[in-house]
Amino acid sequence: MAAVSIRTVGIVGRSVVGFIVLVLLCNVACYAWRAWIVRRLPECDAVEPVGRLRAVWAFARECAALATVLVLVPVGWLMPRHRWSRGNRGPLVLVHGTGVSRGCFWLLRRRLVRDGWSPVGCFEYALVGVSVERAAAQLRVFIQGLADRRPLTLIGHGVGGLIARYYVRRYPGSVRRVVTLGTAHQGTMLPGNRTLRPGSPLMTMMSAGDRVPLQFDVIAVHSSFDAFVLPPANAVYPEAFNIQLHDVGHYTLLFSAKVYRLLVENLSAPI
Repeated sequence: MAAVSIRTVGIVGRSVVGFIVLVLLCNVACYAWRAWIVRRLPECDAVEPVGRLRAVWAFARECAALATVLVLVPVGWLMPRHRWSRGNRGPLVLVHGTGVSRGCFWLLRRRLVRDGWSPVGCFEYALVGVSVERAAAQLRVFIQGLADRRPLTLIGHGVGGLIARYYVRRYPGSVRRVVTLGTAHQGTMLPGNRTLRPGSPLMTMMSAGDRVPLQFDVIAVHSSFDAFVLPPANAVYPEAFNIQLHDVGHYTLLFSAKVYRLLVENLSAPI
């Protein structure tokens, strides 16, 4: 029994170390690519320097955030789709990005429910391979299933922000406000995702005749330190109310207390 236990502990230990190394290598690759892109930007588009110590700390936080999001993938499969509270600040629906589950919103939803928003729903679609148009159609069904018929707010992270944008263009009736976190509103040069490249059919369609910021209260929170939106200026949503940070990574946006304070401040503002 002791030998089996020691062997099991060894396997678990190696798995944990391997997972940590994988997360670290993934972020190193992403930030190396970001550095390559940023160095080639015209001087007028130069990114505000963060400072070495702040950059190291922000990178460490982003590694921790990515590891947390990956660990929360199976948790998301068990999470209830909706949470209610006694608060009356109105319904919210959270839309995650690609490659993760609604588990990434575990902390954010707890904070929102605690502070009086209700119900708070977490929409989930396939981890990979689902188009923005199809996910928006699925989101429509999800929202129709809400018991609360008050105008709601959509909060999308990453590609979830594009899904929210497409949803309000196609099915605008039930939404009053859209908030995006780390969304590549003008596309991204991140390798391996041609769908989101600037000038792709999807991004061209999203930009053509886009009146969403004129018809809804739209808030785009983004960070120049985000290694998933490249170049960083592509996170800006023209005509929307843009809030830029400089030391928060893509997944850290979901957990940062500073970002949450900004989110609450803008959610509480009258439309």
